[in-house]
Amino acid sequence: MASRTGSRASVQRLATPSTGDRRRFRRALLRWYDRNGRDLPWRRTDDPYHILVSEIMLQQTQVDRVLPKYREWLDKYPSFHALAGADEEDAVKTWYPLGYNIRPRRLHAIAREAVGRFGGELPEDEETLRSFKGIGPYTAGALMSFAFRKRAPILDTNVARVLFRVVIGRGNPKAHQMRKHLWRLSELMMPQKRVFDYNQALMDFGALVCPARNPKCPECPMAGFCRAYGLGARDSGLSSQRSRDRCTACRPAAARQAGIGKHVEDDTAMKHIVVAAAVVERDGAFLLTRRLEGTHLAGHWEFPGGKLREGETLAECLVREIREELDADVEVGAEILATTHGYPDRSIELRFFRCALKGEPKPAMGQEMRWVAAADLASFPLPPADHELVSILTGRTAAR
Repeated sequence: MASRTGSRASVQRLATPSTGDRRRFRRALLRWYDRNGRDLPWRRTDDPYHILVSEIMLQQTQVDRVLPKYREWLDKYPSFHALAGADEEDAVKTWYPLGYNIRPRRLHAIAREAVGRFGGELPEDEETLRSFKGIGPYTAGALMSFAFRKRAPILDTNVARVLFRVVIGRGNPKAHQMRKHLWRLSELMMPQKRVFDYNQALMDFGALVCPARNPKCPECPMAGFCRAYGLGARDSGLSSQRSRDRCTACRPAAARQAGIGKHVEDDTAMKHIVVAAAVVERDGAFLLTRRLEGTHLAGHWEFPGGKLREGETLAECLVREIREELDADVEVGAEILATTHGYPDRSIELRFFRCALKGEPKPAMGQEMRWVAAADLASFPLPPADHELVSILTGRTAAR
């Protein structure tokens, strides 16, 4: 019993940085955010309904996928009243393809309760907000901070990861006692001013600089005082300024000790990814889509498709990907080309198939889409792996 108490006391000490350390953390974070913060539509409003929609959509879903659906949802359901008056199944269909369909049902239920109890508004106190089924501690804190501009802590996955790595460094970030410490730490670290920016900055920083896999430690503005990074540097016998990707919470052995498990990979391992892509031709033109910002090879045009999931056949992968990306069904035909290309951190095996669309394609994730004549394909900025296919399609190389 005494040893467990001692362990908890140690965590408590680690989770309570000095006033100077808290000031240094806030200053570094806000400086980074002023230069690198993302311009997102829900940050340009304080409408509680809009904020709630964005927060629920962002649960388990990346920003790039949420952006087009957020706009579509608000066009169709612009208020709590509009959503509450809609059919629940219609709301679930509108939510597609974000997945986790319990989320639109919860949002619909919150709208009905807001209309029934509060005249279509949300209350401005945290206790009442948390009385809504579907609004937990994080969502309540986000509403208090982003919609009502009050000084309220938040703790989502990104925030917890940043605070754990920078301030604590070792232990199990998912343990109940540690989670309680992280909530206290989130409140303790908040500034008196710019709380909105500070909380948004924490989330952006966790997503862009300190993600679960492959954090950008060498370029991180917190590297000089990050506990996990500093401990890793000492373990490796290097100074923290020279150590590369040595965050203790991200190295495989330390990850197991920290309870992170399968979420962490060895940064030195080359990832092999299998991608199935659809070659769709219509009246001598081929269907291309443009990769979204924030993705690998962002801005490049490509033949639509995506990563093969475990247990899928290549044909099943294409059917799923085209449905998710272009809201259309597809008939998968003969394979045209199989090729593998290497990048610094991954090798990609590309499998191209002739495909026929059933219906009209509509970009479902906010990406650009274009029909491109065969003669013009070579002038488009395509990924290196697609150039071989273009040579086949334009007759310069035989299919293999």
